[in-house]
Amino acid sequence: MTTVGLLGCAHVHAATYVAELRRLAPRVRVLGLHDEQPERSRRFADAHGLEVFATAESLCESVDAVVITAEHARYAGLARVAAERGCRILCEKPLGVDAVSSDELRALDAWASVAFPVRYAPAVRQARRAFRSGSLGGLLAMSGVNHAPAPGGFFADPQLSGGGAIVDHVVHLADALRFITGCEYADVFAEAGRLHADSRVEEVAQVVVTTTDGAWASIDPGWSRPQGMAGGVDFEMQLWFEGGRVLVDAFARHAVLTSPGGRVAHLPYDPGIDAAMLADWVGAIEDGAPPPVPLEEGWRATRVALGALESAATGDVVDLQSKEIPA
Repeated sequence: MTTVGLLGCAHVHAATYVAELRRLAPRVRVLGLHDEQPERSRRFADAHGLEVFATAESLCESVDAVVITAEHARYAGLARVAAERGCRILCEKPLGVDAVSSDELRALDAWASVAFPVRYAPAVRQARRAFRSGSLGGLLAMSGVNHAPAPGGFFADPQLSGGGAIVDHVVHLADALRFITGCEYADVFAEAGRLHADSRVEEVAQVVVTTTDGAWASIDPGWSRPQGMAGGVDFEMQLWFEGGRVLVDAFARHAVLTSPGGRVAHLPYDPGIDAAMLADWVGAIEDGAPPPVPLEEGWRATRVALGALESAATGDVVDLQSKEIPA
């Protein structure tokens, strides 16, 4: 049995990960959590039947593996505590709030995987297989959209999140497009804006990336959907090749249930991408295999988001290859 703990519960995915990990019983036992805010930690623990640990160190000394679902700015420090105690790690994206914190995480001597559940969507896997078969020819262009309501919480605080919709959604899209095609990104240009006068982070953006092979991609991240909007969360990509076009709807396999109070639930037909990702992570731990999504893969996507933030602030095209930091 693999015992698992949560380092932080601020992230919107923390509750989902607990539920999905428990579905893997008896192979997995979710033991407890540590969070920087004791009251938040207690509320989450009471809601999910978990033990509260006073320190990250005490939690990591009590479990085999940890899922880092804290604020983005805390990832590197928490990962260091886990790595020093030999824990296997699943870290939420992005890899850090800047290149320095990302580099600190990458430099750790750790068995660590990055949480990129979109890689596990059946449509994404099918598109990857089609490209790898060689039948589509060379890559010409790509586009991707990922819209949702603003998640709130620490995501709205740039000191803790590192940014808004660009940090939240560009990372997923950049990784999914790269996962399908194997492309590497060369440079990025972005424009960003806010929908609310009191917002401290960008809520909408348009991002254009070029690849080292001369293809390009447009990425549309956005917290532009109102809470409770049916169909308000999407993740769609189009890819143009010499031999044809591929359309990918990563979230297609679900039903939408709207409650009388206006809350929208997305109910997958199959176990879902979070379940598939966590099952793969646990299986790799059990088998002594490498982490499913190494930290370097996380950096390849994170640097696109960080470059887009820089471009939006300066108005310049940002050379991503010059930003490379050796692992």
